Amino acid sequence: MLKKIFKKRITELFEKFDKVNILISDKMANFFGLESLGVWKVRGNGVLILTKDDLFFGMWKPKKELVIPIKSILKIINPKSHMHRSAFKPLLKVNFKNESGDYDSAAWYVRHLNEWNEILNGLIEKNETVT
Repeated sequence: MLKKIFKKRITELFEKFDKVNILISDKMANFFGLESLGVWKVRGNGVLILTKDDLFFGMWKPKKELVIPIKSILKIINPKSHMHRSAFKPLLKVNFKNESGDYDSAAWYVRHLNEWNEILNGLIEKNETVT
């Protein structure tokens, strides 16, 4: 149901990427927030897209976007909560250094979590051997 309502926004977000560059995506990712913005900031559903260079999240409404360069990701973990909010299921939590050089984190509930973990960990390891 939600996917149909936000079909235009989903299409708009995917149009930012060449399909061959998308390693994995989730059209209905549930965003649990960005730690640096605090508990009371916006969270919600949107599109999570992983390319070899970036982890991109585009929220359906409000139209907010978050881009985390793979080279800034420190690690990923799978807690059941993030910033005092829980889905009672494992989340994809990304710990990274933001543009200011400060430690930050973001988390999503995604389908196919094991695939996300495998692909992201592979990119992180590949990036560590390059730098």
